[in-house]
Amino acid sequence: MNFQTLLAKRYIFAQKRHSVLTLCSIIVALAFMSMLFSGFTTCFTSLRNIAYDKAPYHCLVYSVTKEQGELLSQAEGITSCVLKENPEGGTYQAQLLIQKYIDDEQKVLDAAFEKAGLGFGYMEMLNNFEMNFDLMQYDFVGVAAWYTVACTFALFFGFVIILAMAMRLVIDTAFEISSKERERQFGVLQSIGATPGQVVKIITMEGTLLSIIGIPIGLICGNALTYAAYRIVLYTKLMEAMLTPEKIEELVCFSTNPWMMLASAATGYVWVWLSAYATGMRIIKMSPMQAITSRTGTVKKVKKHSIYGLIFGWTGKLASRNARRSLKRFWITVVSLTVSITLFSTSSFAIDGFIDSYEGYLRSEGIDFDFSAGTIADDNDRFSYNKSLEEMKNSGYFKDLRLSINCGGIYEKDTDSACTILIDYCNEETYEYLFNGKPPISYEELTASGEYLMIEINQEIADPLVWENMQKVQQLDEITVEIRRRQLISIEEFEALPEEEHRSHEERRNYYEAYETDEETGEEILVGYWYTHYVPKTYHINQSYPIEKSSFGNSTYEMSSVRIIGTLPQYEKHFADYDPPFNGPYIECNLADHDSYRDALKFIENNKYLYLEWDAYGMNYAYRSSFTLVKIIMAFIALMVALISIVNMVNIVSTGLLNRRSELASMQCVGMTKGQMYGMTIVECLQYVLTSGVVASLLSFAVMIGMKYFIRFMTLEENFEAVISYTKPQGIVWICTAAAFVVALITALISIQGMQKQSLVDQIRSVD
Repeated sequence: MNFQTLLAKRYIFAQKRHSVLTLCSIIVALAFMSMLFSGFTTCFTSLRNIAYDKAPYHCLVYSVTKEQGELLSQAEGITSCVLKENPEGGTYQAQLLIQKYIDDEQKVLDAAFEKAGLGFGYMEMLNNFEMNFDLMQYDFVGVAAWYTVACTFALFFGFVIILAMAMRLVIDTAFEISSKERERQFGVLQSIGATPGQVVKIITMEGTLLSIIGIPIGLICGNALTYAAYRIVLYTKLMEAMLTPEKIEELVCFSTNPWMMLASAATGYVWVWLSAYATGMRIIKMSPMQAITSRTGTVKKVKKHSIYGLIFGWTGKLASRNARRSLKRFWITVVSLTVSITLFSTSSFAIDGFIDSYEGYLRSEGIDFDFSAGTIADDNDRFSYNKSLEEMKNSGYFKDLRLSINCGGIYEKDTDSACTILIDYCNEETYEYLFNGKPPISYEELTASGEYLMIEINQEIADPLVWENMQKVQQLDEITVEIRRRQLISIEEFEALPEEEHRSHEERRNYYEAYETDEETGEEILVGYWYTHYVPKTYHINQSYPIEKSSFGNSTYEMSSVRIIGTLPQYEKHFADYDPPFNGPYIECNLADHDSYRDALKFIENNKYLYLEWDAYGMNYAYRSSFTLVKIIMAFIALMVALISIVNMVNIVSTGLLNRRSELASMQCVGMTKGQMYGMTIVECLQYVLTSGVVASLLSFAVMIGMKYFIRFMTLEENFEAVISYTKPQGIVWICTAAAFVVALITALISIQGMQKQSLVDQIRSVD
C-alpha cells in the first residue's frame, strides 16, 4: 500500500463527518441516476409485454397450409412460427416472430415467403399479411424500429446527462468543502517532498475509496426506489384503464438492465473522480508557503450593509458576511433547496388543476356521465329501447339512467336565416336532470297535457345570423316545424321521374342513392333512391324555460338551434311522425360501483340491443391515471432533489461553523456571549432557507400563472381558470421552508455543541 492510499484511508476515518456527508452525496447522486435507468427499463419492458400480449407476432400471414408453415419456421431469420387454424378450416394463420436486432425485415420475409412458396413478397403486405409494428419497435426489428428507439433513447439519455451534470455539482461541492479544511496539511506535505501529482492522487484515491462504498449502495437505493414507485403504481390501480387486473400482474413487471446499471455506476465514478481531480488541481496551484500560512475561510471583502444586518443588527451583519465568503456553495445550496421546494409545492396542485379543468371542459361539452350507450331497434318491437333500459336497471351496474331520443326539424326552412328545432323526448330521470331537479311542471302533468317545454337561448350564445328567427320562436305558444321525412323508391320509379328532378347532391336534391352490401361479395349495390320531403308538425308550448337554469346552461349549445322538451310517452304516441331519430334512442348513465367498471363495459358490449357510444369513464380513468403517474414520478424526483439539498445544506452549515471555530472562540474572548453566537448561527441558517423560500414562493406563483394561461390555451374557455389556486402552493412552500430551517438549525447546534467541548484556547490554537 503506497502512502497516498494510506493517507486517504486515514483521512476518511479521521474525519468521519466529512466522509459520511461526501458518501451521502455520492449515494444520492447514484440513486437518482439508477432510479431513472431502472424506471426506463421497467417502462420499456412492460410496454413490450403489452404489445406482445395484444398481438404475439411480428408478422401474421393470413392463409397458409401446414407444410408452408413448417417451411416458414425453418427460414433464416424466423425464430418462431405458430399456426392457428382459420374459421373456414383447411388453412392456417401463421404467427411469425423475426430474429431481434435485424435491420432489414423485408429481406427476411421475402426469403421466407419464397421458401414457403407463398407467391407474394413484402410489398403485397396489405392483402396477404399484416405487421405488428409496435412489437417490432420494442424488439428492434427493422430500420424504422431502430430509428424510433434510437430517438427515444437519445431523448432519455439527453435528459439523464443533464441530471448527471447536476449530480456532478453536488459531488463537486462535497469534495471542495472537504478539501478546504486540509489546505495546510497538503502544504506541509509538499514542503517535505510530496509532489503535486501525489497530492492529487491522495484526493482522487479518497474519491475511489468512497465510490467503492457509495456506488453499490446508491445503485441498491435507486432500484429500491424504482421498485417502490412500481408497487405504488400497481397499488393505485393506474393500469386498470388499459389492462385487466390479471393482465397487470402478468405483463407489468419490475425489471432492470445490468448494462444500464453498469453505465450508471461508470458515470457516477467518472463524476466522483473528476470532482476529486478538479479539487486536487485547485489545491496544488497554491505554493506550499501559501497553503501553510493561509487561514481557512479567509475573510473576503464584502458589503458593509445587508438586509439581515438591518434586521438583526451586528449578528445579522456577521452572518451575512460569512455567507458571502463562499458564494458558490451558498448559491448551489439555495438553488437545490429552491428547486425541491418548488417541485413539492406546485407539481401536485398544477396537475390537479389541469385534471379539474379538463373535466370541467368535458362537463361544458355535456359529457357528465360514465357511459353513453346507443340502443339497437328490435324488428319485432319498435320500442325495444325500453327493454334495454330495463335490463340495464336490473343488472345492478348502473345508476342515473337517462334515456333521450333526439328528433329535429326546421323553422322557416326556405329563408337563409332558418333555425333548427331540436326535439328531445326523454324519460323521467332525464327530465329531472335537464331542469336540475326543479322542472316547471311535473313529468306526469307534461305527458297528460300533450304539450312541450321550450328551452330559451340567450343572445350571447346564439348565432347572430339566425337570432331574429330564434327570438321569434321563443315568443310562440304554438310552433309549426317542418319535419324531414324519407321514402325509399325503386330505381324504376326514379328513372320515370321528370329529368329536372335528377339533380346533384350539391344542388340540395330531394333524391339520393340508397345502397346495400352484398353479403357474398361485399360490394355496394344500388337498390333505389331516398326521396326526402318535409311535412309540417305543430307543437304546443306549455311554457319557456331560461337556458341558464337548465343543465344546458353548463354546456356548449348549438348556436343555431332551439330545443323543445317532450316526454317518452309523447314520442311513442307520435312515433309514426318521425324518420329514425337524429341521435338515439341513447342512454346516458353512471356506474353504481366504480369497481364494476369492466363488468359494466362487458354487459354493454355483449347486449344485442346495445352498443357503446362513449366510454367517458374509461377515457377519464386513463387520463387521470396518466397524470397520477406523473404526480408519482414528480414526487420521487422532488424527494431526490430534497435529499440532495439537505445533504448540501448540512455539509455547508456544519463545515462553515467548524472552519471558523478559532474565529468564534476569539470573538468570545473579547466579549461575544453564547447567546449572541447562537443568534448569529440562527441568522446564518435563516439566510439559506429564507432566500430559498422567497424564490420558491415567487416561482410557484409563476408556475400557477403559467398553468392558467396554458389551460386557457388548451380549452379556449376562461371560466376553467378558476380551478387554479395561487394560494394553496404558498402554504406548502413555507411548510417546506420551515422544515429546512429546522434541519439547518439542528445541524448548526450539533456543530456548536461539539466545539463547546474544547476550551477557548484549544479552539483558537486548533489546526485543521
